[in-house]
Amino acid sequence: MLDRVQIKMEAKEVVRSARSSAYVVTLLYLVLMELIHIINLYVANDFAAYVQRIVPWVKLPSFLTAPDFSPVVVLFTSVMVWLLTTVLGGGLAIYHLGVRRGYEMKYTTLFDGFSMVGKLILATICVTGVVYVGLMLLMIPGIILSYMYRFTIYNLCENPELGVINAMRMSRLQTANHKADLLVLDLSFFGWILLCGLTMGILSIWISPYMEQTDIGYFEALKRASGIGYIPREPGHGPDAQDPTAPLF
Repeated sequence: MLDRVQIKMEAKEVVRSARSSAYVVTLLYLVLMELIHIINLYVANDFAAYVQRIVPWVKLPSFLTAPDFSPVVVLFTSVMVWLLTTVLGGGLAIYHLGVRRGYEMKYTTLFDGFSMVGKLILATICVTGVVYVGLMLLMIPGIILSYMYRFTIYNLCENPELGVINAMRMSRLQTANHKADLLVLDLSFFGWILLCGLTMGILSIWISPYMEQTDIGYFEALKRASGIGYIPREPGHGPDAQDPTAPLF
């Protein structure tokens, strides 16, 4: 059993000590995600309904109602939104992994996922596909598979030269016998997630970095426990610092 309390305490300290504010990076990420979401809704002609659900007392001007775009345009926009969401998620992971090592990560790190866009997309497709098949069979296998490949993106972001299949294999080995720990970890954040929803996501600016760093804390702990992908801490750096250019094997 991993020391969840200790890992959470370390996560809070990592977030507080980040030289480029994790809260600013999270705010930038959330704003970009909302803009992407709005564009997708506008093209799909759902933006007006979306605004009415949030502020039903406001009468919307006619220009907010999108013209009827062709199905091809709607599909293309949906694909591009998914691609951008995947890449930005990878950039956020790169930022938090670097902060965990004690490095100064620029705010523009959020866009570093574009440097490995192909692998991020392929990894997301592979993991999503495997989990979806598991969910189609029975709910439990799908949940198990989601935890099994939870650290695939982290492994790729730590070593962009790594192949997607190898990153998935490493995640499977790292999470072996620890899926229940990860489930308990997720359940421990349920109250915070509920509060984020009640505040229309505003609280996420402060909670999301804490959750991300806790997840990475588990990732580092499981690397140590399994010996898969772990590099000993460098003096003077973060809790589990690694040389970002060093090979994993």
